[in-house]
Amino acid sequence: MNESPVKPRFWQKPLVKVKVGKRTFQPRLIPTLGFILLLPVLLRLGVWQLDRAEEKRNLINELETKSQAEPVPLSEALETDEPDMMAVLTEGQPVSGVTLVTDNQTRNGRLGYEVYGLWQANELQQPVLVSRGWLPRKDFYQKVPEIPPFKAKQLAGTLYYSKGANAVVANNAVWQEFDGVWLLGQFDFQTLAEKVKQMGYHSAPFIIRLKPDVDSEFVRQWEVVASPPEKHIAYAIQWFAMALALVVLFIILNLKRVKHNESTSS
Repeated sequence: MNESPVKPRFWQKPLVKVKVGKRTFQPRLIPTLGFILLLPVLLRLGVWQLDRAEEKRNLINELETKSQAEPVPLSEALETDEPDMMAVLTEGQPVSGVTLVTDNQTRNGRLGYEVYGLWQANELQQPVLVSRGWLPRKDFYQKVPEIPPFKAKQLAGTLYYSKGANAVVANNAVWQEFDGVWLLGQFDFQTLAEKVKQMGYHSAPFIIRLKPDVDSEFVRQWEVVASPPEKHIAYAIQWFAMALALVVLFIILNLKRVKHNESTSS
């Protein structure tokens, strides 16, 4: 006696049957629910990254406008609500014996160093860390760059406030000393400030990045933001590509070849 075939449960039955050439598109309930839930998430993530790219463009334009404006006295800038990236002027003198260098800083694909000094402004009690700029690495064996003396009575530059501590650098910071120059493997503002504190100085909570000078040996080009709009656009493309791949897979996996002996009766 032949056993009656087991009837598929409702979630195993195709929701629709659409003939596509020699195949039939017949999605089932559970894969369709997964598709419906996942596709909007991928699309929303892509749109969110595009929104982030637009926010970054607006932020860059705002910060560049501030940095390119006429410089104001440092004390005046610090009285504003948002002094970050403002162009400033300050008079004072360098603090002798404080030279910090961060290694592994790249410019146009070339490896080098960023050099910091300490500046005592006339209008502040706290000394200020100053980024003097970037110097190239001459060769693989060079430990620290040849640093020109820090001599000035007036500085012009832009204010930079830390955007957050780099926990990886802070937790693994190893300072090396070479003839009075202290070298750190990566940049982290809090780690620099802690080193200055160990040397007996409580520095201000910002850095002055010196303005470009064609006569200087230092290259002074800094990214306005760490993550540029192009990176967010690349992320958006990835999310949209994943959404497209999901659609293609959903269609392909639910296309079934029509069997010749398949009954069309209900």
